Amino acid sequence: MTRAAENLGFSRSDIPELTVKVLRAGEGSRPDVRLLNVDGRLLVIKDYAAGANSAKRFIGRYLVQRELAAYTQLQRLPGVPPCYGRLDPYTLVTGFVDAQPAPEVDPQRLTPDFFACLLDLVRQIHGRGVAHGDIKRLANILIDKYDRPVLVDFTAAVIIGSSPMAALVLPHIFEDDFRGVYKLKKRHAPALLTSEEEAFLEYRSLGERLFRRLRRHVREPVKKLSGREP
Repeated sequence: MTRAAENLGFSRSDIPELTVKVLRAGEGSRPDVRLLNVDGRLLVIKDYAAGANSAKRFIGRYLVQRELAAYTQLQRLPGVPPCYGRLDPYTLVTGFVDAQPAPEVDPQRLTPDFFACLLDLVRQIHGRGVAHGDIKRLANILIDKYDRPVLVDFTAAVIIGSSPMAALVLPHIFEDDFRGVYKLKKRHAPALLTSEEEAFLEYRSLGERLFRRLRRHVREPVKKLSGREP
């Protein structure tokens, strides 16, 4: 299980003093993301309560719970940061991973071995019943100093059995996770992209097209509700 937040040794009031860097300032529906140094340990917090309206707090509480559930399923899986639970209902705490976004590194580091390991990591995540849901946002794919893949930000994750809709959407999200890998390869290591992967990247089934349209109609009202224009 993820560790209880009370064991982390700090509270919300300590956040400004412990902040090493603001990784992303919270705006609209997006959380405030900070790197903290807590007694020599680097932690990342994702905080939906900082400067939030009531709608953002309501949505943030749900998103924190969903992401925590995904991390719990994936605990101790290499390539996924450790999660230490919630500081409060609106704030998730994870371990810091010394890694860079894969799209920002020297493309020579994006080798066949790296992509093989990345695909294996995606399969292991799926094997634990979790679909990441946002790998196509390439900044969520990191590469560490040993050229190993790391996946972060499970805000959009869907877990098998989490809801009646999960069984319907999971096959499409599983496929989208693989498309994220092929998208990275096409943009930053195109010589490694096979014809089969390119065809898979471009293909959209009728079911997936309908799913994407439904998702878009759900996301836009949520963004407006929390103060962020779609």
